[in-house]
Amino acid sequence: MKNPLNDYPGYHLRRAASSRLGELARHLEGFNLGVTEASILTVIDQNPDMSQAECGRMLSIKRPNLNPLMLRLIHRGLVSSTKGEGRALKLRLTEEGKALIPGILAEFEAQEARIFASVPEKFRADLVAILRALRVKE
Repeated sequence: MKNPLNDYPGYHLRRAASSRLGELARHLEGFNLGVTEASILTVIDQNPDMSQAECGRMLSIKRPNLNPLMLRLIHRGLVSSTKGEGRALKLRLTEEGKALIPGILAEFEAQEARIFASVPEKFRADLVAILRALRVKE
């Protein structure tokens, strides 16, 4: 059988992203976190007191999708929020949230190594630049 989408780069990008995200999700299961939740914790760790809106913009997560994720992280005791300017809340990791960061980063690094290992060596140096070029600027 012939796949009519086989020559479309977008088709392969979607398949690659889906496959690699699934692989990373399996490695994060021990933390009881999804890929997006682990990404949120990592971003907050590097940007304490950022607002939820800033976090959403940085990770391209729309507010209706971010709210339940953030509530779950707060209810789990991994993120705390305090009053910021106006209606904004400032986000910080709790000690429990901070304790997860080394393990999360180790899984992220291992995933990146698996991705690079699967790419022919002659293409590795350009891989990230090519993927950045393909992103639509919002």
